[in-house]
Amino acid sequence: MSSQDLPTELPTIDICEIRPRTGRHQTINVAKFPKGERSDVYVPMYERATGNRMSVPFIVARGHKDGPVLGITAAVHGNELNGIRIIHHVLRNVDLSSMSGTLLCVPIVNIPGFNAGSRYFTDGLDLNTVFPGKPDGQPAEQYARAFTSSFLPACDYLIDLHTASEGRLNTFYVRTDWLNDKTRELAVCANPAIILHSPKHGGGTLRNAARRRGIPAITIEAGNPSVFQGKMVIEGEAAIQNIMILLGMVKGKIESSSKPVVCHSSKWLRTTGGGILETTFKLGEKLQKKHLVAITRDAFDRKLQEYYVPEEGIVIGKAAYPVAIPGTRFCHLGSIGEPSAGKPKKKQE
Repeated sequence: MSSQDLPTELPTIDICEIRPRTGRHQTINVAKFPKGERSDVYVPMYERATGNRMSVPFIVARGHKDGPVLGITAAVHGNELNGIRIIHHVLRNVDLSSMSGTLLCVPIVNIPGFNAGSRYFTDGLDLNTVFPGKPDGQPAEQYARAFTSSFLPACDYLIDLHTASEGRLNTFYVRTDWLNDKTRELAVCANPAIILHSPKHGGGTLRNAARRRGIPAITIEAGNPSVFQGKMVIEGEAAIQNIMILLGMVKGKIESSSKPVVCHSSKWLRTTGGGILETTFKLGEKLQKKHLVAITRDAFDRKLQEYYVPEEGIVIGKAAYPVAIPGTRFCHLGSIGEPSAGKPKKKQE
């Protein structure tokens, strides 16, 4: 490789130039970046113990024409890597000369977790449980606060890319508020196998922080942690392409391979005892009530317990690690059916 092939050092942005001064952590101002170009910058976000700033990579890809700002984030959990590659592929293939609007992408949100190969932030907290953060909170909360302030107000829409957590496997599915017209439309356009109605999901997610600001947002769960999976990257890129067509950012026809299965809720099936775990189902499989889904055995290969599905559903995710203790999650089961806008009616006696 010649010296000409090596990437140049990326700039750390001058916040006075591209951030309006509205507080300690100001929002990135995409209008300050040139149209028809991709700009790669590091945004100072967090102070290390040495006193210097930790920066987060932002990619601002502006079309020649005005349009919406679509925010795309990945690696809020530092070991969830497929989303990074999805963002890279989207940006490689987009034609900015004909695009309307802006792609505001952050391929790695959780820099400390990514560097450590860990799901968690430096203090051991799950970053996706503390958004929008606190200015005087724990380290993860202050980091979340800085990122929220720098990123979210610039977005008109948000796609947050995730994978399963360590030791688990996921289908390609979307979490969204099915009862919201805009987020439902985004979810369907993503063309997932499964759409899970998840309007709040604990309250501390980046998606929920966007919702509180009135920003339509979905979470795409694309496969497994700690690896790049080609199939998931292709599906993720196609999902974002579809959404860009929906939003009028690019021209084209929305591609749809099949109608997604909608789940009004989900739950994890758990073991009630320990043992070596054998599962008998596949990702995306529809299971009938009382279907045998798992067996545990002891160190002498003696059967300890059998587990059956308590109700009909579809497999959203599953455990990959076969060693179980009491309470181990082994099957993420979606309850099939669209959610109701109102509270369920009491049965008539």
